[in-house]
Amino acid sequence: MATRIQQDHGKRFGPNIKLIGGRFFPNGTSTSALTCQTDGGVVSVIRTGTAGTYTVTLQDKYARLIGWKLAVQHTTAADLVPQLGDVDLNAKTFVIRVNAGATPTDITANANSSVSFEFTFMDSGLTTADVP
Repeated sequence: MATRIQQDHGKRFGPNIKLIGGRFFPNGTSTSALTCQTDGGVVSVIRTGTAGTYTVTLQDKYARLIGWKLAVQHTTAADLVPQLGDVDLNAKTFVIRVNAGATPTDITANANSSVSFEFTFMDSGLTTADVP
């Protein structure tokens, strides 16, 4: 375990910027809650019932989604691409699909197969024009 603490996430323009990051481990066709490692702010990740499609539920509601990063780790060479689907800020959910080509594709459970995400939210309705 690292003993150093890093808290500065870099400089951002705008008020109330929040970063939510995490990583979950798909389990084939299972629709039960998935193991998720996160830096906080995530309630659950579940497979929706559609192949390779996962719903992430957040703890808090945010005013706007500003940006995101998605990545797939896979134990074998595979042509898998993560894609952001529906985002519902009121329901505090977003959908991530893992596609092989244009087809959502399940990932078999493996300790070295995961999907990671990082989302940047604005925590209020303020814009940079509202801040002196």
